[in-house]
Amino acid sequence: MSVSYVLLSTEEAIAKYKKNYKDYVRKELVKVDKYRATYRNLKGSLADQVVERAIWYMHHGYTVYGNGYNSYHTHGVLDCSGFAKLVFGDFGFKLSGVSKKYESIEIGRRVEGVHPKLVDSYWGLDGVENLRLGDILTWWKQRADGTYFIGHVGIYMGQLDGKPTVICTATGAPTAIGIISKYKHWYGKHFYNAQRILPEGSWTPDVVISGHKDKGPVIPKSYVLPPQNPIIMP
Repeated sequence: MSVSYVLLSTEEAIAKYKKNYKDYVRKELVKVDKYRATYRNLKGSLADQVVERAIWYMHHGYTVYGNGYNSYHTHGVLDCSGFAKLVFGDFGFKLSGVSKKYESIEIGRRVEGVHPKLVDSYWGLDGVENLRLGDILTWWKQRADGTYFIGHVGIYMGQLDGKPTVICTATGAPTAIGIISKYKHWYGKHFYNAQRILPEGSWTPDVVISGHKDKGPVIPKSYVLPPQNPIIMP
């Protein structure tokens, strides 16, 4: 099936990449270095491999924001749930590409004890000590009729400088992917829940989890955004 919605032309995607790259080096790449320093004791674990694959897709390009069935595979186009599906799919996990389904028991298991909190007019997260690398965090949006649904998902990459941090689709990034660690406003207020996808043993370095061997990253058949850096395979 072809891509159903794409925001940018190739020329616009390249211009956006170049415009945002300096901030990306200053913000996202600094957080990547902090992640690797903070969680070096987990290097080589399945959880670390999942986070590193998310970083790989963020850094090595192809991705622009949009949606459609398997749209990354065909055109390098993805949305938040498509990103989660892509990353975990590299390791044999079958997730949905529809964010609304991420409260289903079919998408891992609920992580208890994680809630939004309001302190002095600013939002934050309570219970982050219950989260583990590779958990999927979700956020709600509201329909016109007042009902709620999961409208955004991201992959948890731990606490960096004491802040819970996720990698997900984001505005203002060179590609479709960025790193978020600010919960004072929307990301705190709209936090919905956390889902654990990874099985026990996933946080122990060099433990092989049956059925979840790394298949390698997906290179799309075509792409809106040509790679702007040399592609280095993991």
